[in-house]
Amino acid sequence: MEHTKSKALFERAVKSVPGGVHSNSRYRNPHPIYYQKAEGAYLTDVDGNRYIDCIMGNGAIILGHNDQEFNERIQYYSTSGIVTGVETELSIRTAEKFLSLVPTAEQVRYTNTGTEAVMHAMAMARTYTGKPDIAVIEGAYNGWHDAVYVSTWPDLQKAGDRSAPNSLPGASGLIEDVVKSTLVLPYNDLEVAENLLTENKHRIAALIIEPTMIDIGYIPAKKEYLQGLRKLCDNLNIVLVFDELLTGFRDSPGGAQGHYGVTPDLATFGKAISNGYTLAAIAGKSSIFETVTPGKGTCSFVGTYNGHQVSLAASLAFMEIYEERQVFQTLQMRTEKLISEFARLADKYEVKAKMQGRGGHFHWYFTDQEIVDYRSATGSDKGKYAAFIEAFTAKGIYCSPNYLLHHAISMAHTDEVIQQLVDYMDVSLQQTAGIKAGS
Repeated sequence: MEHTKSKALFERAVKSVPGGVHSNSRYRNPHPIYYQKAEGAYLTDVDGNRYIDCIMGNGAIILGHNDQEFNERIQYYSTSGIVTGVETELSIRTAEKFLSLVPTAEQVRYTNTGTEAVMHAMAMARTYTGKPDIAVIEGAYNGWHDAVYVSTWPDLQKAGDRSAPNSLPGASGLIEDVVKSTLVLPYNDLEVAENLLTENKHRIAALIIEPTMIDIGYIPAKKEYLQGLRKLCDNLNIVLVFDELLTGFRDSPGGAQGHYGVTPDLATFGKAISNGYTLAAIAGKSSIFETVTPGKGTCSFVGTYNGHQVSLAASLAFMEIYEERQVFQTLQMRTEKLISEFARLADKYEVKAKMQGRGGHFHWYFTDQEIVDYRSATGSDKGKYAAFIEAFTAKGIYCSPNYLLHHAISMAHTDEVIQQLVDYMDVSLQQTAGIKAGS
């Protein structure tokens, strides 16, 4: 594919934008690609190249790009002229609809991004418990602020023993004392969690966990692990927070908590909650929300753009369509087909690889070992993943070059598009089969 115009735009962009991108994750070597149109399951770049989008705004675009019914409903709910800064009936109606779909939550409040939602959840947990610190899962991404951007995709040479992982900064510029105060736990290991949380029960206010780890691909929790964490947090006066930014409305209609049957104290939602519009939510127990209730609590929860009316209109429109079109059921069926076909093809070409996913999220791991946490995920063969993705991308697929990230499809990925992906996986795996391990 030719990218002459993208190259020219990049050379122009770097004069005003660092790296030519507004999020580092969008950078590609030798330069990022710039896009001009999105429709359904497809992206078209400025050079006219058309791609099947298998990232879909990091899973946020769940209905598909430029869905016309969705657009029309947003316009219908956005006729008041009100944009932000006040409350409306739409604010209430959207919250009521959300709680009807997430029955484990008692109340909800809206903010703008997942990072903000997690920050609010931490402040509420600290206020509620009277304790200062946070526990996170090794390898997880829960936002870019100091207390949780800890041991996110860590260097295993520095990560320490699995039974007591070191607290490593996810990037420079973080406050060292805050990073060190964050307790790091391995995923899917209840025994280690019990040991570390019990030892630190006097200072840990909240455990923030993705009930399914997706920012390193797709790693489901063991049900008994989440059930055990629920009991443990109850016993130790620790607020259990599910980060459902990626699992919300994809792992099940009620999020991963609905799929697993485990109710957190608080949960953060975003991305698919409004089909890509800027919106995040914190939902959970009324007793904890009293910490931010005017006249009752002392914890701050403010923001000019909280409950932004256009984003709420998008969320209400999405939730209505989500029910009407049986979005989860359709995405799950198509995801299962991709996974089963990949397994068949990997076996056919004798490639040690597996595809994991649910509800439209998925990722490929080039290993025959069980993937249960960050450390096992790093055992995926980078060379084979790179070869597979290079061949896949050459067919016109927009996907991630990072062997530990994640992918997603939408309702616009019809059965015909899914079959195209299967056919392209066939060719790509065939080419990958000849690559030596680790090369």
